[in-house]
Amino acid sequence: MKNLELDKSLLTHAFVEPRKTKLFGSQEVVSGKGIKIKLSDGRELIDGLSGLWNINVGHGKHEMAEAAHKQMKKLPFYPSAFEYTTEPPIKLAQKLIKILPRKSGISKFTFGLTGSDANETAFRLARMYHTIRGESKRIKIISRKYSYHGFTKAALGATRIPLYHLWEQPDPSLYLEVSPYDLDELEDLIIKEGPKTISIFIVEPIMANGGVHIPPKNYLKEAQKICNKYGILMVFDEVITAFGRTGKWFCMEHYDCYPDFISLSKGLTSGYLPLSVTGISSKIWEEIEDKIPPGLIFANALTTSNHATSCAVALANIELIENENLVENSRQQGKYFLSQLKAKFKKNSMVKEIRGLGLMAGINWKNNRDAPENYMGRKKILANRVYANEYSINFVSECLKRGLIVRPVGPNTVVAPPLCTTKKEVDEIVAIMVESSKHT
Repeated sequence: MKNLELDKSLLTHAFVEPRKTKLFGSQEVVSGKGIKIKLSDGRELIDGLSGLWNINVGHGKHEMAEAAHKQMKKLPFYPSAFEYTTEPPIKLAQKLIKILPRKSGISKFTFGLTGSDANETAFRLARMYHTIRGESKRIKIISRKYSYHGFTKAALGATRIPLYHLWEQPDPSLYLEVSPYDLDELEDLIIKEGPKTISIFIVEPIMANGGVHIPPKNYLKEAQKICNKYGILMVFDEVITAFGRTGKWFCMEHYDCYPDFISLSKGLTSGYLPLSVTGISSKIWEEIEDKIPPGLIFANALTTSNHATSCAVALANIELIENENLVENSRQQGKYFLSQLKAKFKKNSMVKEIRGLGLMAGINWKNNRDAPENYMGRKKILANRVYANEYSINFVSECLKRGLIVRPVGPNTVVAPPLCTTKKEVDEIVAIMVESSKHT
């Protein structure tokens, strides 16, 4: 059997209706270079979402394979549980200290596999911190509407996108939701629930999967003041926004706001191997070290935590970002990209708003366009909302016909090409999007 037939028979695919895969199958990606991927039928596509927001350095970087090969020949893996360690995670931790803002206070790291487990590690450490301080009732997690924090149990609970809760609703007594930028609502919720029941407030500095929502300038700092007032810890989920995506190494640098924990993954290895990291502030770790009762442990042992080969690849990835000046390229090309989108879509009557920072952008399509009568059998108000969502889906389909991968998120379309994208390639992406809008 050919690969695509075997895929249809053996594999599942996220974000696709199971029957659709059964009926229509998938498309096999066989190679990639720069911002483009090649399919088994010979077509080339621009990877306008960097895989899943993660292929920051672009496709086909042989330096990554060479780093993995070199480490695998020496020592591919040994577990870091108990008293054992290997060199690559030590070197990677040192490197992270160098590129993190000095004011961040992050000084300790635990490496996992994916962004979901990075967030869950922060949740567990926060519970541990509160408990050894005599506040074991601090178990609740606050997150924001439209935020995305992962698909493992607790991370999914903190995710506030209804589509992802179709089959499993989060426990409403543990996972609390506030509007994205309403500080009064945040403080009111804390007071209502009881400050001494809240463990953490987790935020994506920019909500990417929710449609690339950029926060007001002082929102994060003011939110942190509220958290500090009530003894609540703050987690920055920078799984998407770190490693140059926003035009700085870390998104928190834009807002001069530094949390108790930071969760990192995607751009850490640019997807070449699985790896995540939870960064822990000195304030938190020193308290845990000093006050944990004798004999108790931090039992957070994923089998492949601190994976030597993945960490070696992460080091090569960061070196590539530095050598190719990709953080600055993201800033420059991202600024140009956003200006071109706004200029070219200025007269498009369906556009409500265009947002972006660095090489990530979102187009928000209007919800108030009148849908056709009895559209999909729905009442008028709901039909209008669904119509905007359908518009985004159709726009994405038209882009794909013209060789560009972008993604629909409700009434938004999101774009985030690799950080190696050139000005000429930005022009190509924008031209395809403009032409696609004419046929949507």
